[in-house]
Amino acid sequence: MAKLSVIMPNYNYGQYIGEALEAVAGQSVAPEEIIVIDDASTDDSLRIIEQYRRKYPAIKLLRNEKNMGVVYSMRRGAEAAAGDYIYYAASDDKVRPGFIERSLELLEKYPQAAFSCCDNIVLDGDQEIPNRSFLSESPRYFSPREVPALYAGDPFTPYIPHTAVINRSFFNEAGGLRLEHKWSCDSFVFSVMAFRHGYCYRPEGLQVMRVHKKQYGASNARIFSQERDVIRSQLKTLELPQYKDVLPQFRQAAPFSVYPYEVLRVIITNPKYWDYFSLKLLRFALFDKLVRRALIRLLPMSFWRRVLRQVKLVKYHLMRRLKKDG
Repeated sequence: MAKLSVIMPNYNYGQYIGEALEAVAGQSVAPEEIIVIDDASTDDSLRIIEQYRRKYPAIKLLRNEKNMGVVYSMRRGAEAAAGDYIYYAASDDKVRPGFIERSLELLEKYPQAAFSCCDNIVLDGDQEIPNRSFLSESPRYFSPREVPALYAGDPFTPYIPHTAVINRSFFNEAGGLRLEHKWSCDSFVFSVMAFRHGYCYRPEGLQVMRVHKKQYGASNARIFSQERDVIRSQLKTLELPQYKDVLPQFRQAAPFSVYPYEVLRVIITNPKYWDYFSLKLLRFALFDKLVRRALIRLLPMSFWRRVLRQVKLVKYHLMRRLKKDG
């Protein structure tokens, strides 16, 4: 198999990082290297990382002299990586047995794919909630021609970025992670890669994502003035010549934020972005503004994750029946 570099940024996640390192290093197919970038932690992270370095020689430690932020650390890790594939592992999450082996199997079978992703498990306190995409009943490759349709019925990206093992050459071609995109840097570059090269999907929950208030994206995206700045930065990036080929797909899908209403606000207030407007975006934006945000305040997120999972399941089986009936 090709070589995989795991990149794990860390800032004050000493309570979780040991479990994250053990889960990655103990895989049936071990990564070539596990690059931990510590962002000037002030807790006991370094002691724990050193403890696991002695146990697993594949672990390498890079230290930022001062706190530079998670995107800087992720970029630094990618620059230091030697693998043909990379996986960004959050130091507060973990992967399940077989994650690396099964991801690389798909990528070796479909070398034209930009990345391989899977379903995951959301860990909310002590409660594990399956988070399925319902894209397929069996592992498969979606071609660039098929990808836009996957975005059509969902306000979010149709894959789970935390689960993606990435073809490094396609990642570099797409521009990598951009600092100005902040917490949306991964979803932007994955969308570029998916529109250009397609991607693989495995319907198994092989990654566990922990939900808590300290999460970088979840905490900052809710500051809507900042979220609108991030959306504007993505739209500005798409004006660059290197993204001309995927511009029509972005205009159709508008995959800029988990808050469609903020996307709509940015687009309708600037005439040069009016080409991104669609009835789909308007529908999702109105639901986001008038229903979703109000309901989230009333009921816990764990409840809405279960509801979303059931909605996806019903939609998936409905689409299967429609296809079967011709």
